[in-house]
Amino acid sequence: MRVAILGMGAIGQVVARALDGRAELVKVDRTHAPLREGEALVDATIVTTKTPGTRWAAEQAARMLAPDGVALTIQNGLGNHEILVEHLGQSRVALGVIYVGAGFRADGSHYATGAGRIQLARPPGAESAKRLDAVVDLLRAGGVQVEVVGDPWPVIWRKLIANAVMNAPSAIFDATYADIAGDPAKSLLCDALARESAAVAGAAGFPSSEQDAIAAWREIDAINGALVREAARRGMAAPLNESMTIIVSALHPRDTATAVPVLAGGARPG
Repeated sequence: MRVAILGMGAIGQVVARALDGRAELVKVDRTHAPLREGEALVDATIVTTKTPGTRWAAEQAARMLAPDGVALTIQNGLGNHEILVEHLGQSRVALGVIYVGAGFRADGSHYATGAGRIQLARPPGAESAKRLDAVVDLLRAGGVQVEVVGDPWPVIWRKLIANAVMNAPSAIFDATYADIAGDPAKSLLCDALARESAAVAGAAGFPSSEQDAIAAWREIDAINGALVREAARRGMAAPLNESMTIIVSALHPRDTATAVPVLAGGARPG
């Protein structure tokens, strides 16, 4: 099976390690062209970029993916799925999340820790679903825990809330998750963020980072910002998430240029 990994950061490395020797891998990032002219198409693409790279990844997938192939996104936040569907069609796009540890070396490069755990749902297209099942088998053989679920959106929202609660405070305070959890004042902020985020998720129909700060690469608009937009669509306020979005955007403007004003646009999981 021929599989392309779009994005070779920490998550891309986890996937590549699991599939190494089990699939014919095509590793793609912004420094490597996706395919040379005449090269065979791929059976699957796995999108692991940060949210700002999703449209780029979707464009590469549209060039590389076989008509009966599958594109799997395991990115954080909301909005990635819609961009992939726009380029590839609903029937070929599978949606999931990954939980994995990651670290940074002294030179700033990423490394991944552990094999990871993925939760995902099959795409609507029958042939693409078969391709996804084959990918799942390969990932499991490579040591990744993979759970196939019927509805991906509760899974997506669960991780969205976890990220919203921890990533922005970690970046703002320049503290590890453990440090925040051990600090009563910072923990109060996270508790309040969790309650507010859960309320937005419930209204949307889904009851329910120190390392990124070092790299100065934020997904704030797809996480806290997405919760603000979802709240606005339902006539709700989400002031804490809005504050997190504005503060992190101000701290890192070059990486979050689209994050403010946070009430512009919208994100709907479909």
